[in-house]
Amino acid sequence: MESFLAEHILIRLCADMQQALYDIADQRAQRSSDDPALRSFVSVASTRILRSVQKKEIAKFIGFFGPECKTRFNDMLDDKDVTIYDNAVRERNQVAHRQGGTIAFMNLPDVIAAAHKVLDSAEGALT
Repeated sequence: MESFLAEHILIRLCADMQQALYDIADQRAQRSSDDPALRSFVSVASTRILRSVQKKEIAKFIGFFGPECKTRFNDMLDDKDVTIYDNAVRERNQVAHRQGGTIAFMNLPDVIAAAHKVLDSAEGALT
């Protein structure tokens, strides 16, 4: 039961991360432009560009806002948090493709903390 719950939490975490990243991009567009068509473009393009929430994919997505944004994002994260976060995303992908996962429920607080750092860094990079 613990394994099932951990897998479910990973799936929800990744879905919530993706939506939060879309929201961060939308907020950037709203702050930067009064043009509703441009804001709509950013919103639609975000959902087509960001298809994975692995750290390298997030960095690439943020890089579309400018290389300085990507550099800020990468500089705000430490290797330990990236490793914890990316391992969790890989586990989620294994669960989603029915290969089974090995994440322990007791590791989830560290995963969630690392995910928050990734989101905070993304938001900081785009402000």
